[in-house]
Amino acid sequence: MADFAENRLALAEKVDPDLLQFLARMPRRQQRQVLLLLMVVENLLYEMMRERRLREDLE
Repeated sequence: MADFAENRLALAEKVDPDLLQFLARMPRRQQRQVLLLLMVVENLLYEMMRERRLREDLE
């Protein structure tokens, strides 16, 4: 689990500061929508990677 947290931290450090400032200027409702979208994408990517690992283990 620590590895997962470290990966998220490394990813967060790569986020463009200009993008963060742009998001900070958005209304709260839009910020929540962007965050929700990012969470959905993260979950989809996680599931895709999990399925790929399962397929590789079966081979």
